[in-house]
Amino acid sequence: MASGTKYFLYNRPADWRRGGFLEGLTPGEEGLALPGGGRGSYASLSLDTLEAGTVWHRLRLEAEIPGNAQLQLYLYCSDEDQVPPALRREGLEEQRLDEWMAQAAPQAREQFFKTWGQGPFEDPGDMTLYGFQGRYLWFYLALASYGGEELLVRSVRIEFPRVAFIDYLPQVYRGADSINSFLARLISVFQSPYVDLEDDIDQMPRRCDPAVAPPEFLQWLADCLAVTDRHLWSEERLRVFLKNAVRLYRIKGTRQALGQVIELYTGKKPLIIEQFEPAACQVWRRDAAALRRLYGASRYTVTVLMPGGWDGPDDYAKLWKIIEAFKPVDAICNLVFMNEEIILGQHCYLGMNARIGRSRGLVLDGTAASSAPYLAESVTGGTKDEQSAV
Repeated sequence: MASGTKYFLYNRPADWRRGGFLEGLTPGEEGLALPGGGRGSYASLSLDTLEAGTVWHRLRLEAEIPGNAQLQLYLYCSDEDQVPPALRREGLEEQRLDEWMAQAAPQAREQFFKTWGQGPFEDPGDMTLYGFQGRYLWFYLALASYGGEELLVRSVRIEFPRVAFIDYLPQVYRGADSINSFLARLISVFQSPYVDLEDDIDQMPRRCDPAVAPPEFLQWLADCLAVTDRHLWSEERLRVFLKNAVRLYRIKGTRQALGQVIELYTGKKPLIIEQFEPAACQVWRRDAAALRRLYGASRYTVTVLMPGGWDGPDDYAKLWKIIEAFKPVDAICNLVFMNEEIILGQHCYLGMNARIGRSRGLVLDGTAASSAPYLAESVTGGTKDEQSAV
């Protein structure tokens, strides 16, 4: 980190489950939730810095708290991971605090933090931890929703050791207790946004990498690369497209670019036919009218054939927008979804939506012929397809 501190972070379901004790709360991908209102609590296991006398620095808690809900934070800090001696004098043997909390009732855990911890801190967001010194730290969250709305804790981040800007000032500004002095507290008001800005700068290489960028920065990155229809892409496919965007922009307007961007968007490899290709064949002279209907009359016509059948008007419109962004400016583009059936005079291609089938009797007007040539049939091989081929 730019500030020189380390940190403990709770922001994944596994962090909440393994790192403490849940009561009435549900950990999920978005955070720790109190669904349906009521009350809930979370008591963490010990956060161990491995160094006695650690001065804790800062706590950042990101949460969505409705107006009729409340979140209270309690903190307990010590150089020992044992149950406090005062509790042991009441009949408890020497025992690790984590073990005691695992056996204690939720009400007992709450009472422990209210008695021995510091707090409550109401709806904390970003706070400097003054007066917290010790190797171990525990935190306790008490959540309450009085109107039935969901309360969500997205993350808890606790930083250590203390790094104060006052330590960089001349000795005359620093006394024996300079770290907790008024001047130190005043400077910390400016220290926090400065450190946050440094952290943001440190994160920029990650945010500019499409493979690992957070979703909100993925959209920003798409804007920077002039992806106007970014809302049409799924997150996974958008990451792959952005990774290849510069290379595709260099060949934009070519058949190669059009085929690759369609394959990135749909996961299917299209067949792209430019009108001058079939127009140069001898069969064009014989069946010009039928072929013009399929591939267009202009030499600037491009036909995109998509395997897999019709996906519906919405998917057709979305794919059409993607094609328009990468086709040649003056080109006329036809988008065709090929059906898995054979209809004479339509788009039927061996190896895509048709194949050569086995020889079988040819039936015309109820009379079977003595022999028949190999017939084209659909990939699915249905009877209707065979009759259509005939």
